Amino acid sequence: MQGFLINTNKSYKKMRELIKEAIVDLKKTDGFIYVTAEGKKIELHEAAARGIAVTPVNPKDEVIKKLEAAGLFLTDSKFVNELNDLISVLSGSGSSKGAGKRRSFSDSEKNKIVEEWKKVEAAGKKTKAAFAREIGVGYQTFINWLKS
Repeated sequence: MQGFLINTNKSYKKMRELIKEAIVDLKKTDGFIYVTAEGKKIELHEAAARGIAVTPVNPKDEVIKKLEAAGLFLTDSKFVNELNDLISVLSGSGSSKGAGKRRSFSDSEKNKIVEEWKKVEAAGKKTKAAFAREIGVGYQTFINWLKS
């Protein structure tokens, strides 16, 4: 039993480090992380100074891959909702259903979101429903924005 606790503790520490690293990667101001041909992360200025070829990588894609490899499937909305409900119940704040406050968007925010959708649509990366979920808007609301 003690071996199990040690392994669990190591897994916990590894997961925490993975989450911390994910947060750092996602907070980068330029929007990308850079990796060498060997797959190692490197700062762009360092790579340029050393003459190393790098590939820009969307940190969201990399974070999702790492978290999924560790068993966290955060792109599965049902899993995320269940995880949020579990956290909510464990923290004593009850169910998360109906707990969120409605948000209204200004016309300029709606226009920016529609422009962003046009870029995503042109790249063929997501469905309208997935994009609406990602920005926290109902699908029909998003469709109405596209029509106006």
